Formats: sequence, structure tokens, C-alpha cells
Amino acid sequence: MRKINFRKINFRSPMMIFLGVLLIFTALLTVRPSVTYACSCVMPAEPLEALEKSTAVFVGKVVDMKEPSQGNIISSADPVKVTFEVDSSWKGVEGNQVTLTTALSSASCGFEFVEGESYIVYAYARDGGDSGNLEASLCSRTKRLTADSVDLKELGPGISPTTPTASPEVTPNNSPESEAGSNEPDQTGNPAGDSDSFPLVNVGISGIIIVLAAIAGAVLYRRRNDGTRKK
Repeated sequence: MRKINFRKINFRSPMMIFLGVLLIFTALLTVRPSVTYACSCVMPAEPLEALEKSTAVFVGKVVDMKEPSQGNIISSADPVKVTFEVDSSWKGVEGNQVTLTTALSSASCGFEFVEGESYIVYAYARDGGDSGNLEASLCSRTKRLTADSVDLKELGPGISPTTPTASPEVTPNNSPESEAGSNEPDQTGNPAGDSDSFPLVNVGISGIIIVLAAIAGAVLYRRRNDGTRKK
């Protein structure tokens, strides 16, 4: 077998330089890192359409976040649990707190919430489940809440979880008022609502007495005049 004498090889020749560059380029192609593709979303729907398509829509403040355990191999698609304190809602929310999940990174279409910030959230049920199994996505209309939010203007006022239920009006004697009025007797023994009946009766009797007195006076006056004429 013929041995190669490296001492006679001119490593500075153009051919050797070209072969060296080609070898390095080939090596780089074989050990290239895996390519990570970013999340691709279509244009989100308008607020009212997004409300109809979503499982839950609400405004809330992030009060807790639980990321995947650091001891395991972490992927950008791993779920993060996010808990919100609900300020108002339009759909699919019961109570003053909501917990949902989202992907860890925006590379997997996860929405990167920040604890302490408020958001208007359009969530959907994972795997077509109920509202107790919600997810949020970067591709929805979910966004940080601002004072001039178009969504708030389009959706109108939401329902606050702290709004008390309206109670019936109470009268001074602590009983609900009735539209038809009460038939309970008052302190005089008369049914409520008939307190004006006695004044009306008194006025009627007084009028009759006055009329009778006037008739009697007229009769006496006439008899007196007749007696004076006979004399």
C-alpha cells in the first residue's frame, strides 16, 4: 500500500484551501440544529363573532401561574395553569375565579400572561369539553386590557360576580310591599285604603242636615208670612 507523504502536500495551494472549505461546509450541514417553527395564526374574529365562538369570555386579573416542573424535559407546548380573579364576564363564567391553561411559549401558540396584569380573555373548551376545562390561545382575541379597548365597547357591559341580587322593597313594618295594596286593618279597625270613607260619610250627613234645616226654615218662614197676612 502506497503511503502518502504529507510533507510534500502544499496545504496553501488554492485546491487544498477549496477542499478544506468544502469539508467544513459539509460538516456544518450534517450537524445543523433542529428548526423551531413559530406559531402561525389567522386574523382573529371581531368581538361579537369571537364571543359567539368562544366557550367563555371575561375580564380578569392574573393572580396565580403554575408552570411545568423544571425537573422534566420542558417543551414550548407544555401547559401553564393561569388563575384569574374575574372582574366581569359575558359568557361561560360562574363565580369570581377562573383557571385555564395555555401553552408555555408563544412558539406553540400559547399566550404569555403576566401575573398582576388584567386581560380580556376569549377561552375555549379543550377537546370540546365543558367550561371547566378551558384553554387560551395566542390566536384568539385575548389581549391585555386597556382603557380604550374596542372589545369592551362592542361587547357592552358585562356581569360582575359581586353584583348582589335585587331584593324586594321593604315597607317600614319590614314586610314587602304589595302592588295591589294591603287589606290589613289599621289601628282604627278599618281596612287599609278605606281611611277616607268616614270623612266622606260625615260630609254627606252634614249636607243632608243643612238641606233639611233649609227646608224647615223655608216652611216656617212661609207659615209666618201667611199668618201675618190673615191678621
